[in-house]
Amino acid sequence: MNTCTTKITTTPQNKLMKSQAGRAFTLIELLVVIAIIGVLVGLLLPAVQSARESGRRVACVNNLHQIGVALHVYENARREFPVGWQPGGSRKAEWGWPTQILPMLEQPVLYDSLNVSTATLRDAIGDPALRPLLRTSIGLFRCPSDLTPPTLPGGNNNGPQYNRLFDCDNCPGDFEPATSNYVGNGGLNDPMPVIGSNGNGIFWSETPVRLADITDGLTKTFAVGERHDRCRSATWVGVRNPPGPDMWGSYWVRARVSMKLNDPRPINPTNSCTEGFSSAHPGGGNFLYCDGSVQSLNDDISFSNAGVTFNNNNPTYVASQLGVYQRLGIRDDGVATTTP
Repeated sequence: MNTCTTKITTTPQNKLMKSQAGRAFTLIELLVVIAIIGVLVGLLLPAVQSARESGRRVACVNNLHQIGVALHVYENARREFPVGWQPGGSRKAEWGWPTQILPMLEQPVLYDSLNVSTATLRDAIGDPALRPLLRTSIGLFRCPSDLTPPTLPGGNNNGPQYNRLFDCDNCPGDFEPATSNYVGNGGLNDPMPVIGSNGNGIFWSETPVRLADITDGLTKTFAVGERHDRCRSATWVGVRNPPGPDMWGSYWVRARVSMKLNDPRPINPTNSCTEGFSSAHPGGGNFLYCDGSVQSLNDDISFSNAGVTFNNNNPTYVASQLGVYQRLGIRDDGVATTTP
């Protein structure tokens, strides 16, 4: 009986293949791979975050563009911009300029439901059926970079008096109006203006501004800017007028340029960032100009209150001594100013 025997020959190539098949990563090699991945993530993450912020900034600019279109539609129909806020007197809540352009922002149903043209804000706040509508979050009034809650804390029991958003007649303690990240330009004015004073910006009480009033030029004056959550943001609903003649409740719909852009000062009764413009975008903020264009201003824009004398009515100033930021916020200072 013949036995057939097959002899397996081991070649150097076979040895190499067996060696590679049985070889595993060492701990050092694994750590090196993890370190490389970590470095790559560290390099890519800032780029991803930057791209996201860039997209959010573009969306914010688009919001301001839409607000600008609405303001000009309003102006074209009435030959004036909406008044900054309706005068309501001591402890009376009143509509702000954003409510006047709701129909132009595809919110006619909300405008009509709140009876903005015939009723007062305090009427709406006192009506249990209408009060929930004042919490309506409107996307065009929200900057995507700002993480402000959809409503603002308010009412009669919210800490110190200057924190009580709507500490007013008929305002329940649990009333929380909808948030906005955009406020109107009230110009250069005193921290505590009083009823009867005049603003030199675009939005003020009682007297609406016409295009002819903006003598510095529509491209040289901004109308609306941003307000950051750190500074309590704002609301599209309106203002609360505190006891007495002061109008500091109007800061919920407007800002003053006598405060620096992104002023670092914390919230307090006067001279805090709640009175100025601020932004969640790094390095500056977006502003809607009176011609409908939107431009970004840097935090380090020229700023100076030199030559300004503040009082509760109408501050006096020497325009040539003001910073660029202040002059862009005043509609009629008479000095040619170029946006940096």
